[in-house]
Amino acid sequence: MPLTDDSQAQDRHRIEFATTDPERAMAYLNAAFGSATTIHSHPDTYRFKHRRLSVGPFCLDSLEHHALIEYRCDTETPIMVTRVHRGCRTDLDRGIRYGIGDLGLHVNTGRLHRVRQEALEGSLVGIAAQVVVEVARNDPECPGPPLRFTAVSPDRPADVRRWLHVVDYVTDSVQNAPDFIAHPLLVGPFARLLAATLLTTFPNTCATEPHHYDRTDATVAALSRAVGFLEANADLDISVVDVARAARVTVRAVQRAFRRHLGTTPMAYLRRVRLARAHDQLRAAEPGDGTTVADVAFRWGFGHVGRFTGAYRQIYGEQPGQTLRR
Repeated sequence: MPLTDDSQAQDRHRIEFATTDPERAMAYLNAAFGSATTIHSHPDTYRFKHRRLSVGPFCLDSLEHHALIEYRCDTETPIMVTRVHRGCRTDLDRGIRYGIGDLGLHVNTGRLHRVRQEALEGSLVGIAAQVVVEVARNDPECPGPPLRFTAVSPDRPADVRRWLHVVDYVTDSVQNAPDFIAHPLLVGPFARLLAATLLTTFPNTCATEPHHYDRTDATVAALSRAVGFLEANADLDISVVDVARAARVTVRAVQRAFRRHLGTTPMAYLRRVRLARAHDQLRAAEPGDGTTVADVAFRWGFGHVGRFTGAYRQIYGEQPGQTLRR
């Protein structure tokens, strides 16, 4: 990706770019967002700054920009959510003006978009479209009808608050685990959490009517298949769709089976299995072998050491560090 002299790529996951040259900004935007972009701005006053934390299937960006831009993105580019911190952003095609605190959704359709960004300072979250589609599924063997968003703004303030809470949680977790930023047991769940929150924040067509087999297939046999799958594959990145596929039922059916027979959820059960594996690893560690509590926590998909410690203490009655030192 092109960088100007005053830009710095910190590592392969973190990128910073700044320029006062509209031509260089256009080249950068085309590479960063998979777009064909045209910038209309006076070169003497132009300023552009972009930061990105890229974590596989999702990215966390910040942007400073003042320009009228036209762009066309490929339909395979990520679904983006923009939040305005300062200035404003106007979607000239829809006639929607986003002010401070507003969220705006952009789903790439391949058509030309025109946006005016006035002294804009904003943050963006990009999520791979295939992750969102996967999270929206109920039947693991049937993709269902195409997912379509019916609005580009949330309906309720509570939806905005929930989105911001989840984005803050994911951002803090990723920034607190820089050495494990690409670990699949962290990246996969974070991406699906963002996708699920996106689906409950912006109105869409993913909601489907329950089927009778969502209830009748929630059997002990299905639960047994799901539990066996989780126990055998706890070291892999597993989604609830994967669990449903292994159980040979729908997502709703496997969720109902866990609630009905175990009083929990598939993902909560998986966390309990991983906590037990972390406990085993801490017990097996030898003095001086370099094992740390943080390493073990991240290894088993716990992105926040404090939360891992709390969950561990609740089950095993001691701090993970005590187990490690024993």
